[in-house]
Amino acid sequence: MPQAANIIVKNAANVDKTFTLVAPAAGDGGIAEWALKEGAISGAFPKLTISSARTGNRSRKLTIKIRVPSSYVDPATTLTVVGPVVDFNAQITVPDDFPETAKADHVAYISGLVASALVKSLMTDAYPAT
Repeated sequence: MPQAANIIVKNAANVDKTFTLVAPAAGDGGIAEWALKEGAISGAFPKLTISSARTGNRSRKLTIKIRVPSSYVDPATTLTVVGPVVDFNAQITVPDDFPETAKADHVAYISGLVASALVKSLMTDAYPAT
């Protein structure tokens, strides 16, 4: 089983960003989680989760989910508000109201995470990142 570790990817401005390992998977069926810990609140952090399990038909299934939320500061309350979220689950959902200024980053994070050495090794045999 691959060793879970931090993953470094480039953002749209070609700057290194570290998705910090929050929790490794506890084996089959467990979920490993990473977060880009930037922003005022954790609800606005881009996140990666990967789980793995044996299926009934002599195979393994790897599930990769990447969530990239948008956020803004409410001028009336000065609180950070989480806005629309881009979800990647082997399909991609891009909300119509996702900010244009944040689109390049979600593309950079998703493509960088999927192309990272760790995620590629997980996709090879579909074992969990423990």
